[in-house]
Amino acid sequence: MKRLVAILLGLTMILGLFALSTGGAEQEVKKLKLASHNSEVEGNPYRVRYELDIQEAAKAALEKGFDISYASFVSNWDPATETQQLQNSINEGYDIILVNPVASTGLDPIIEKAQEEGITYINCDVEYLSEDVNILNICTDQYYLGYKTASYAGEILGKGAKVVLISAIAGNSANDFRDEGFLKASEEAGLEIVGRYNHNWSNTESQQIMTEIINSGMEFDGVLVSQCADAALAAYDTTGAKLPKFFGFGDTGEYMQRVLKINEAETVMPYIVVSNPPGVGASALNFGINQIMGKELKDDVYESGNEKYHSIYLPSKIWFTDQNQDEYKEMAEAMAPGDTITYWLTIDEVAEQYFK
Repeated sequence: MKRLVAILLGLTMILGLFALSTGGAEQEVKKLKLASHNSEVEGNPYRVRYELDIQEAAKAALEKGFDISYASFVSNWDPATETQQLQNSINEGYDIILVNPVASTGLDPIIEKAQEEGITYINCDVEYLSEDVNILNICTDQYYLGYKTASYAGEILGKGAKVVLISAIAGNSANDFRDEGFLKASEEAGLEIVGRYNHNWSNTESQQIMTEIINSGMEFDGVLVSQCADAALAAYDTTGAKLPKFFGFGDTGEYMQRVLKINEAETVMPYIVVSNPPGVGASALNFGINQIMGKELKDDVYESGNEKYHSIYLPSKIWFTDQNQDEYKEMAEAMAPGDTITYWLTIDEVAEQYFK
C-alpha cells in the first residue's frame, strides 16, 4: 500500500509539473519532419558541430510542443547531387528544409518548388544571393570575422608589416565577405599582403599551403587564415620554422590548445580566436519554428545593404587573444581537439529579438 501511495504521489507530481509547463492544459504535440542539407560534414569540425547543434535544437523543440524527426543529406560539394537531394526532400514531404549550400546561387527553382508545397525553407551560414526568391538567410556576420582578425593583426604588427592571407573557397559568399573584412582592415592598418591562397576549408590543404609558404623562403610577419588555423599552425611543427609574429583566426579546440601552449609562460606568438558558431543552423531551425507558429518578423530585421536577399546576420559573441586568454583557458582546454566554439538562439530568444 505504501508503495502504491508513493507511485500515485509521484504521478501526481509529474502531472502537476506537466500542467505548469503547459499552462494548466494538456499541450498538443505537432510532428514535423526536418531535412538538413549540407555540402560537407565528415572531416570538417564546423560542419560536424553544425549538424549536432541542429539535432539538439530539434530535441529542445519538444518543450514547445514540436516532435521533430531529423534527417541529414550531404552533397560533398556537388551541385547536381545537392539539387537532387533537395528535390527528394520536397517529394518526401519534409516540413522544414535547412540548407547550407554548395554555392550562393543556382537553387531558385528548387526554392520556389519547396515554397509552393508549403515547406519552410531556410538558408543557413552561406548567404544565398538571389533577389528572385523570397528566402530567409540566417548567417553569421562573416565580414566581422575577417575584419576583427586583421584589425588585431594591425595592432600587433604595425604599419608596413607583411602578412599572408589564406582564404577558404573563392566564390563562396561566406568566404568572400570574410575576405572583404580581411582586406579592409589590412588596408586601414597599413598591412602589406604579400601572398594570397585558398585552403578550401580543408585541413590537409591548409597545412600543405602553409608548409609551401614556409619552404618558399617568403618573408612575412603574420598569418591571416580563414579558419583551419590549427592545421596551418601544425606546419610549423613539421618544418621546425620560427613562429610568426601573429596568427589568426581559428576557433577549434585544437587551435586554442596549441596557442595556449605556445603562450603558456609568456607571449611568444600573438594570436586571435574568433567564434564562427556552427550553431547558426540551430538558430535557423528556431526561426523556422517561429514561422510555423504563425509569427511575423519585425520590420527592419534584415542586414543593412542586404535587405534584398532577406539576410539576418547573427553576431559572433566570443573572441579572445593572447592578452586575455586566461579568461577562456578552462573553456578551451575542456573542448575536444576537433570541436569548435558554438552557441545558438533558443526559440524564445529568436521570438523576442526578431519576431513581432
